[in-house]
Amino acid sequence: MAGSIVTRPGRAGRRRLLAFLLVVAMPLAIVAAVVFAVLGRGAIPSVADVQGPPVRATTPAGERVMLLTSQWHTFRSPGRTNRTSYTRLYVDVWGFDGRTGQPVWRRRISDDRAGVNMGRTLLGVHGGVLWLLDGQQLLGLDPATGAVTADAAAFEAANPALRGVVPAEARYIRFDPKGLSSDGRDWRLTGKGAQTAPDGPRLDLDAQRAEPEVGVFLPARVAGGNGTWAFYSRGLRVGDRWLGLLAEPEVEGFQKAGGIGGVDPKRYPRTRVWSARVGSRNTFFGPRPTFGDFAPLPEGPEFLTAGLVQDGRCCHDTPILVREPDSVLVLHRDRLGEGSRLRLTRVTGPVGEPAWTADLPVESLEAVMPGETTLVLLGARNEPPLVRRRGWRPESVDHLVTIDLATGRQSVYGLRVAPTPGERIPASSTPSPPAPAASAQ
Repeated sequence: MAGSIVTRPGRAGRRRLLAFLLVVAMPLAIVAAVVFAVLGRGAIPSVADVQGPPVRATTPAGERVMLLTSQWHTFRSPGRTNRTSYTRLYVDVWGFDGRTGQPVWRRRISDDRAGVNMGRTLLGVHGGVLWLLDGQQLLGLDPATGAVTADAAAFEAANPALRGVVPAEARYIRFDPKGLSSDGRDWRLTGKGAQTAPDGPRLDLDAQRAEPEVGVFLPARVAGGNGTWAFYSRGLRVGDRWLGLLAEPEVEGFQKAGGIGGVDPKRYPRTRVWSARVGSRNTFFGPRPTFGDFAPLPEGPEFLTAGLVQDGRCCHDTPILVREPDSVLVLHRDRLGEGSRLRLTRVTGPVGEPAWTADLPVESLEAVMPGETTLVLLGARNEPPLVRRRGWRPESVDHLVTIDLATGRQSVYGLRVAPTPGERIPASSTPSPPAPAASAQ
């Protein structure tokens, strides 16, 4: 009878098959185990969180925007679920190009096992030195390169009278429009490295609010508990005209009151840029302004939950003005309600035509730093965690956003970054978006 003949592999063939499977399968199993260990119970980095205010300064190498971040790196043993072996704390100072928004340098000032995340902050730039507290001492970095230029030892060498009493805590240090000084020893930096000179009386309130002296760059105002509202402004007076954001139902009340109050996006979420004539009338308490001839700019669009952008510095409440052409910057939302994203529109005069609108990759702002050609924003947005376990919650991820004022093009650096060694700068966690179309809404 004809038919097929099937032969079974012999003992030697089975051994060869087993050896082949071991050669192929074992590396795959090892890779899977490593991935599982890293993502599940191995090395897990946290988001790099910005600590304290950023600083924007001019250097011989160009503008720099400096941040201080902390990042926890947890190493978990593979024996039991959620069993923590140890944690390291990395604290870094970053220097970004203020024009391109790209990181230029990073200086690790602490690599501490089970460290304490406190006592570190950027103070400001004075005399070509970025001064900061690193948790143990007063430290000076070159803002252009990140190189260490001064520490407590150098400070004492330049000022023998301060040997052993150089302050190392923020409560004993002031940084004002005249630069760095001590709150307890009555000295002030001269602007020449770490050299100091006796300080006079503490600056009065007006002097503390004044513009900084040449060579002094103050830290940015941070929003704190005020959130993005800290950077909203209603409008400003330009000669005999007022320019700002209004909702039409507000006009009659402001005209009768003879004054214009702050923005009220919750009651009036839809606004446009308006202009008004400013006059004056005499009262018992002296001249008071009057407002009339209110009219929206004819080509100005409607904005949601909007305000004119300001940098939030104390007591000025003045919107940022952009020249060539004369413009204001409107910060607004892409929609009403939770989960909305911020947008930024440059509105040009005299008719209110938008030059560009940029969709920002953040949900809230923490700092606004204007410059001649760019606007730098520090903001955050919620993102899913890298490892999603039961009951996971989103993580707030800080972003540095640099916007070209002429074109609206953004350069974005997201700080959900790999915990790379010291000076090795990791890639951004968020790609930069394409340039916006002109006059897009």
